Amino acid sequence: MKSILKIKVIVFLSVASVMIMQFCEKQSTPPRLTTAQVSGITETSAVISGNVVDDGGAEVTERGIAWNTTQNPTTSSNKTINGTGKGYFTTIINGLTANTIYFVRAYAINIEGTSYGRELSFKTSEQGKGIQKSDFPGLTRYGGTSFSIGTKLYLGLGYGEDFALRDFWEWDQSTNQWIRKADYPGNSGGGAVGFSIGTKGYIGTGYNIGTVGSTNEFWEYDPETDAWTQKASLPVSAARTNATGFSIGTKGYIGTGFDGTSYFRDFWEWDQETNTWTKKADFGGIERSGAVGFSIGNKGYIGTGGDGFNGNNNLLRDFWEWDQATNVWTKKVDLSGSGRNGAVGFSIWNKGYIGLGANDSYLKDFWEWDQATDTWTRKPDFEGYARSSAVGVSIGDKGYIGIGYGWSDYAFKDFWEYDPK
Repeated sequence: MKSILKIKVIVFLSVASVMIMQFCEKQSTPPRLTTAQVSGITETSAVISGNVVDDGGAEVTERGIAWNTTQNPTTSSNKTINGTGKGYFTTIINGLTANTIYFVRAYAINIEGTSYGRELSFKTSEQGKGIQKSDFPGLTRYGGTSFSIGTKLYLGLGYGEDFALRDFWEWDQSTNQWIRKADYPGNSGGGAVGFSIGTKGYIGTGYNIGTVGSTNEFWEYDPETDAWTQKASLPVSAARTNATGFSIGTKGYIGTGFDGTSYFRDFWEWDQETNTWTKKADFGGIERSGAVGFSIGNKGYIGTGGDGFNGNNNLLRDFWEWDQATNVWTKKVDLSGSGRNGAVGFSIWNKGYIGLGANDSYLKDFWEWDQATDTWTRKPDFEGYARSSAVGVSIGDKGYIGIGYGWSDYAFKDFWEYDPK
């Protein structure tokens, strides 16, 4: 009798052990993941990111992005394969068709099956239009300051929601990645002038973050050491904001602007070698603020802006050339578009570009000026939202536009590349 009971106990324990083992083995579940974002959209490609947040207790043997021109893409449609395991991953989908809507989902596979993240959609760019790059990672803002050194672009300062900002960021053209750098240490919070000379960047004037008013401070940024050095301030009694400027050779230039009461047309040259300012011939047009400035060769250019309160009463579209050799201003043909304040401007080779800004409404038109023929040609409109107080900078044969504010005074952080070819 005892033997039979012992056998029953052993059988029961064996069956229980098997059931427990089977129960434990069945604890794994399909992976959990998200489709993080779509960025870097061009005519034929896009950058997609995903994140496997939970492997479900079993090894993730494959992960990637499923995509198609119809909703709910699966791995049997089109897919990328981007490694194994948990974590964040990014891939580039190439060979897409311009001006086409695509649907994407991140996927992950373990022994329990295939899981998908949320579905995202995007539309590839039309041919000849802008290419969206990685969003500026700081807070949304307008009135920021930017310049480029080599293949890097630098952007910072500006106005957030009722406060001024001092953070400063570097964008790498080759990787499309942003990195935060040392905060700007001066008193300008927005509406400052920015330009580069050689391997150094410069920021001057602007709204005074410490008091009600403006500043004439002038600062140098060295990307090699990630350090700021204060230089000689603009030597005028009236500080200013919303001035404009550019650089030619080893000299930097700042002119025009607004001090809260008066508008200016004075024009100043800063010598990098001696750290001294010299007054040059006054700007050829009327006093103004919110104008654009850029240089081509040994010539500098200033145009657009306004000479009413905050630039809204008399919006301008005149365009002027300054010759560094003769210190003479010459009026060129007016911008073919409407007068505007808070536009962007930059140069690529022997062409100048002006666009966006505001008059009775926010604008997104974009214009090219030919130095050889003194003519304006309308180019494809900016592909982002219409806006004012954005930044515009060139690197090599590409132009870049980002941040600003537009409809319902909404501030932006998107960042776009323009290819004139």
